[in-house]
Amino acid sequence: MTALAKVTSKGQITLPKEVRELLHIQTGSIVIFEKEEERLVVKTARTLRDFKGVLKGRQKQTDFEEMRKKAKEYVGKKGAQSGQE
Repeated sequence: MTALAKVTSKGQITLPKEVRELLHIQTGSIVIFEKEEERLVVKTARTLRDFKGVLKGRQKQTDFEEMRKKAKEYVGKKGAQSGQE
């Protein structure tokens, strides 16, 4: 499928109806643009994982594996301490 869209002076485009229908895009849908080599891929966000990297804040990215490891260590230490009492 090939479709055209004109860019406005504000850098906006209107997605052609065929594209919106194909991707099930409705008012309020989040659209993700990904650069893959020399292509731009357009897709709709379906899960929270799809948003990874979209909203970049000042905070460091959370390493959930490291958090799990620390939680297990903490629980292990608490268990060892309660066994000493």
